[in-house]
Amino acid sequence: MERLLARLAQLARALTPQTAQQPAQPPLEILRFDEEQLLIRGCDGVLCFERRRHVVKKAGRVVASFEAISQVRLAHHRGGDDHPAYWSVDLHVKGWFADVRVGSSEYDVDASIAAARIATVVGKPVKAW
Repeated sequence: MERLLARLAQLARALTPQTAQQPAQPPLEILRFDEEQLLIRGCDGVLCFERRRHVVKKAGRVVASFEAISQVRLAHHRGGDDHPAYWSVDLHVKGWFADVRVGSSEYDVDASIAAARIATVVGKPVKAW
């Protein structure tokens, strides 16, 4: 029975139409949250927030220091005819032209929890947009 349900879920995902403008993104997922680090899987891969070194890494490279982050942004993006509404979490880094994208989710709770955990680790406020 479990195999049948798993197969039906797999078929349902395969048959769900995907638009060219909004490809399917992996959900925002907290992989680890402890005294050493916070690992979050988002739309562009895994971000590692190292508490001891006070840095944010992606694929082993430092993308920002905690001191350079001014705020954690939580934004709601309205849906349209060709894509659903979603919530995004970004790091606003001082002196950069673009924010560091953490990830997005169609669920406000997932995005809010991720933003709150990040804010706790980096010691910066969450701003809703």
